[in-house]
Amino acid sequence: MSRNKKRDPKVVARDNQTRFEEANNTKHKDFIKRAVRNNNFYAGEQWDEEDKARLDREGRPALTLNMILSTVNAIIGEQLERKVEVVYRPRDYGDEETAFALNAITRSILSLTHFDDTEEDVFADGLITGRGYYDVRMSFEKNLQGEVTITSEDPIDVVPDGEAKSADPSTWNEVFISRWLTLDEIGATYGWEKVEGLERLVDTSSYNTDDNFEYFEGTFGGTSRTTTMDEKDSRQLRRVRVIERQHFEVDEQFHFVDMKTGNMRPVPFGTDKEEMEAFAEQYGLELIKRKGRRVRMTVTADDILLHDDWSIYRSFTIVPFFPYFRRGNPFGPVDNLIDPQNLLNKTSSQELHIVNTTANSGWVVQEDSLVDMDAEDLEERGAETGLVLQYKRGYEKPDKIQPNQIPTGIDRISQKAAATIREISSVNASMLGTARADQSGRAQEAAVSRGQIQVSVIVSNLKRARRMVGRKILELVQDFYSETRYFKVTGSSILHGEERTEEVGINMPDEDGNIINDVTVGDYDVEVSFRPSGGTMADQEFEEALRLREIGVAIPDHVIVQHSNLTKRSEIAEFLKESQGFGEPSEEQAALEQMQVQHQINMLRKELEKVDADIDVALATAKEKMAKADSLSGFNQAQMELRRLEQERVAKEQELSLRIALSARGHQNQNAMNDKRISSQIAMKSMDMAYNASNKDNSNTNKNNNRGD
Repeated sequence: MSRNKKRDPKVVARDNQTRFEEANNTKHKDFIKRAVRNNNFYAGEQWDEEDKARLDREGRPALTLNMILSTVNAIIGEQLERKVEVVYRPRDYGDEETAFALNAITRSILSLTHFDDTEEDVFADGLITGRGYYDVRMSFEKNLQGEVTITSEDPIDVVPDGEAKSADPSTWNEVFISRWLTLDEIGATYGWEKVEGLERLVDTSSYNTDDNFEYFEGTFGGTSRTTTMDEKDSRQLRRVRVIERQHFEVDEQFHFVDMKTGNMRPVPFGTDKEEMEAFAEQYGLELIKRKGRRVRMTVTADDILLHDDWSIYRSFTIVPFFPYFRRGNPFGPVDNLIDPQNLLNKTSSQELHIVNTTANSGWVVQEDSLVDMDAEDLEERGAETGLVLQYKRGYEKPDKIQPNQIPTGIDRISQKAAATIREISSVNASMLGTARADQSGRAQEAAVSRGQIQVSVIVSNLKRARRMVGRKILELVQDFYSETRYFKVTGSSILHGEERTEEVGINMPDEDGNIINDVTVGDYDVEVSFRPSGGTMADQEFEEALRLREIGVAIPDHVIVQHSNLTKRSEIAEFLKESQGFGEPSEEQAALEQMQVQHQINMLRKELEKVDADIDVALATAKEKMAKADSLSGFNQAQMELRRLEQERVAKEQELSLRIALSARGHQNQNAMNDKRISSQIAMKSMDMAYNASNKDNSNTNKNNNRGD
């Protein structure tokens, strides 16, 4: 079938369903079973139902000592202490100012999308099930221009390419996302005519498979009501499985080409011919049409085609996180802890059973030999402390059955199982906070470091996933953030030692027609680093500032206070900054400082004039002495005095020049600060006037529309 011809919706939907079933039936069903088992073990549901029922019938215990929970939580704690920090570095046609703007945008996106919470879910999914997935795409619900959103996907609902061998989704051919949506959700997203088609499928029973639908009864009686109708006729549709398939196809599309470097980039989806030609002319690029891999998005619900078109994205929206990955085989630490956990549960249960049987091993009694109880009573009360037995004269004495001896080493098996869990997971007692009380702090830190070295494999794979998220954010920003936007960024000021909120703009045209911070062009490298979380980072900065102060670095007092944990640190820091002369001077203070500097300059000029007069006198005296000198020593003495005065005059001239230069620079800086302050006020006033005018125009437009209605 040709790519350019319109495709039959029913054929496309059936093909999409078939491909999903093929991918789902390869390894994904096995993964689902393993994921459900691992989730149950993490939650403490670790016994097989049949085994537990059999033990209950036999009166034997079934203990659950959930060490997987603490082990996984310890590794999650390592992730919580390593918050993501994405930094873009300029490469080809990139510049530092735009990279700074991209960094600010990314910080704003990560904050608005609550990335830390999303990543915690993805990280936990990866540790427990072996697979975690981010979904990074554009949302147009709150902003018509679009904004980047980052969410987590249930790993059971994401079916990766069954033929892929790499953890990088750019090498995959396809990926499926299975979601259960209500009819209202489908209608709001894909159109209500699609809902009517689904209802017709159900009414006529002409659907592909009943597994794609969930039903609920339409009466208050629920499933227990009696009816003479057929079961399928009495059901009402509750939810429908919607399959979203993102896949690569080969297609011709336009590319921007830099003829100097040969770099190419596909034209974003939805760009018309005039826009791409204007863009190419503005940046000196060429437009060529060539074949290449292009993402297509097909969404179906059973045999109903909901959407089928080229994707607006250059790559898949799915970003995977695999704690361990080996040639197409992702797995997590819980997979290798199942057997040791089972061993621990069973051996611990067996130990308890042996102790119970030792305390109540049973009795041997002659029939009707007991006085105050019968055999059934002895069976129930035979293990009571201080039990008194009376037996009839002439009968044999009741004998307690000797229990089996506890097998040697059975207690060591449970200890070995617990130690095996720690060895496999690399989470030791120090990382759990349960180290011995007599262990030194340095020894505990060393133990934690050794455990972190082995956990660093998981952390490294998390860093890889974060880097892919950073690349995806860069792709979406360059393709969709093409208009002028402003972002508010809060950060710490190095000079003032306080947090300030700044506004960063992108794609801003200037008076010359140039675009400032044009994020739509340029290549940038993505660097991902870890930063300590919240309070830990503040404490470390405070301790580092104190350490630098101790070794002699002149860190101001207000900077130290600003990094402390005082409740009113901002007010105290501001007071210290003003009292110690670090604050910005007022106009009166600046004028007074200028007068003081001018006074010093005048004094230096007078001193210089005095030195000139002394030199003239010394020169005349030296000439007179040289004329009357009757010896060489007198001549040399006069010459040395003259040379000393000349050196003093040069020093005074240099000091005067330096004073004048410093005064001029200080005056220039003050004028620049005043100009910047005035410009900012004018800009804010202009923005307010434009905003009010826009609101006024919108109000007039609404009034005119209302009149027209």
